[in-house]
Amino acid sequence: MSAYEFLSKFFARLNKEKITYCILRNYEDLPEKFGNDVDIWVKDEHGEKFYELVRDLASTLDYTPRLTIIGEGDYFLIKESDNFTSIIHIDCWTYIHWKGIPYIKQSTIENNLQWYEKGFYILSPEIAISIMLLKELLQYGKVKEKYKDIIKKIAEKNSSVVLMAFGECFGRKYGKIILELAKNGNWETLEKKTNKLRTILLIRSFLQPLSQFKWWLRYFCAQFRRFFVNSRGIFLVFIGPDGSGKSTTANNLIESEIKRFFQKKYYFHGHFPYLPEMKKIVSVFKKNKSLNTSSPEFNLSKSFGTLRSMIYPIYYGFNYFLGHFFIWKEKARAGLIIFDRYFYDYYIQSQFINCPRWLLRIIEKIIPKPDMIIFLKNKPEIIHSRKTELPIEEIQRQSYICEQIVKRNKDRSIVIETSTIEEVLLYIQKSIINKIINKQR
Repeated sequence: MSAYEFLSKFFARLNKEKITYCILRNYEDLPEKFGNDVDIWVKDEHGEKFYELVRDLASTLDYTPRLTIIGEGDYFLIKESDNFTSIIHIDCWTYIHWKGIPYIKQSTIENNLQWYEKGFYILSPEIAISIMLLKELLQYGKVKEKYKDIIKKIAEKNSSVVLMAFGECFGRKYGKIILELAKNGNWETLEKKTNKLRTILLIRSFLQPLSQFKWWLRYFCAQFRRFFVNSRGIFLVFIGPDGSGKSTTANNLIESEIKRFFQKKYYFHGHFPYLPEMKKIVSVFKKNKSLNTSSPEFNLSKSFGTLRSMIYPIYYGFNYFLGHFFIWKEKARAGLIIFDRYFYDYYIQSQFINCPRWLLRIIEKIIPKPDMIIFLKNKPEIIHSRKTELPIEEIQRQSYICEQIVKRNKDRSIVIETSTIEEVLLYIQKSIINKIINKQR
């Protein structure tokens, strides 16, 4: 109900203060409910006014705002209660672009706004489908399957307006090519022309050098902030004895309300998938076709000898090291990266008791460091009831090592005394929100 209240007043304020805007897509159920975010275009000159409006409304309705730079980008409004966290994500665009090059003119958008019966502005169907097509085509070289029918239908119905939208940035010749391929549903041919269309868009952008320089400057400043100043993603690792609920909690978290904060979600069990499983390599040498290569190496119960206990963390340590670029990139792209087991398991699991701690410490220093280490702590008797094959003494040993890991990483660690999954998820969500807000200060 709180999201409905906010969005209703949000649209009313936009209209009252005469801010030029429109909802770009997926508006049919607004303001009652929305998907991961609300995509909105705001006239560039009204960006500062829009920013102040969101701040003021958030304060009035007791939302904690995590706002972007003035004008464009991600706006997050957070309302926390004892048993629920409401997150409203508004994705604001002041120009529609690919790599900083506009592919729909601002004047075209402003001249094709329509009033929607639920109390806000949307785009005319012709301009809306032009953005649907070009956004996916220029960015990914594909047209989304779910958009194809509506694009084809509207392109056939009102060709002149669609041609105008395409032609303004691509020229009439290539605008007509895009239009005809869309009308005929010839998506494969259109997708093959992606690089050609990108080149044409780039060349034509130099026809207005001053304007294009402004857009590129804004684009590159935004990219610099994302990748080098205040990335919005989170790299999160669960630790705890076997049976503490790491996998269950990770699976529930990735589908919880917190997903509104992130553009993409990644869930890893054990390590990155860059190098082949050690078991597969061993099976080739042993020619043991019956070896179960699907179960994680961590699940073996027998302690390894010193040499073998060193080989595994060295091998997989290099695999973790290769993940540096992935973590950096996806955090900048607002990704949530979750491991329900990470390198710390080489300290915890009994198979690696004979591995020298100094070796693990060295490897730990060169692999990606999580933003958050979450220790799911519980009474050994309760964990034993879930994982009866582990004796209570082993659970106690693993819990003690987890506590030592937390002590070494105080600034990034959270200890949760596990109770109900709902309480655990709520606590983790609040912790993630606080982490993100603190990163932006």
